[in-house]
Parts: sequence; structure tokens; C-alpha cells
Amino acid sequence: MQRYHDTRSDPLPIHSPQLNVERANLERLTAEFLMRGGEIHEVGHQMSSAPATFTINPERSPVYAHLFAPASMATPEVVAPARVEGSSPDTDKHAALIMADAAMGNSPKWIARKHHMSEKYVRQVARDYHITFHHQR
Repeated sequence: MQRYHDTRSDPLPIHSPQLNVERANLERLTAEFLMRGGEIHEVGHQMSSAPATFTINPERSPVYAHLFAPASMATPEVVAPARVEGSSPDTDKHAALIMADAAMGNSPKWIARKHHMSEKYVRQVARDYHITFHHQR
């Protein structure tokens, strides 16, 4: 098995007579352009001066945000929600989801849409489990 492709056995040549003619023609036209006072600016692989359309900001990413937090700020202690009397295991799961999203700074409306719940239900579970939201709407 070959590790690299051997170009000596290729059926088509790398340099054809037609390609050499075109290369010489291009060199002649370039020399004429430069003789007339033209300038050539090489731009390299970056052809556009427009900013990148998509960038990930690590300071806002939940994965890396803790690395940018000030050292003097203590991380909040995560407390599991207390079991409310008469609640079902599903409600406990919903409360955990709502608590996690509220800690991320999401609003009740956004949490309700994300988890396919009604906003009224999200707010009721938040009251039952003493969950506070940073943003209300």
C-alpha cells in the first residue's frame, strides 16, 4: 500500500503544451500591465475585508463562561429543590429544569416555550419551589 500518491505514473501530464502557452500569455499581459504603470496588490487567501459572520463568544458560552468570571466572585451554591408535599415526580423534574434555566438567566416565557409548558405552569412551579428569575419577560 502506498502512503503517498506517485505522480510519475499519472496518465495526464502536469504541464501540457496548452497550459504552458496560457502561462506565457498571462506573464506577457502582466508585464505589459506593469509597464503601463499598473499596480498589483496581492490579497492572499482572505479576499474580503468584511467581518466574520459567525463567531462564538466564549464569555457568553455556558461551557467557558466560568473561566472569565472574576476571581473575587464566589460561585453560587446549587441546592436541590425541596420536595413539595403533594407534588409528583414529573413536577420535581420540571422544577429542576426550570431552576437550571432560571440560573442561566432565562425568562419564564422562554423556559415555557423551550420545555413545551405553559408560562402559567412555569410561574406556579417557580412559586412552589422558591425559584427566582433574573429576567421576567
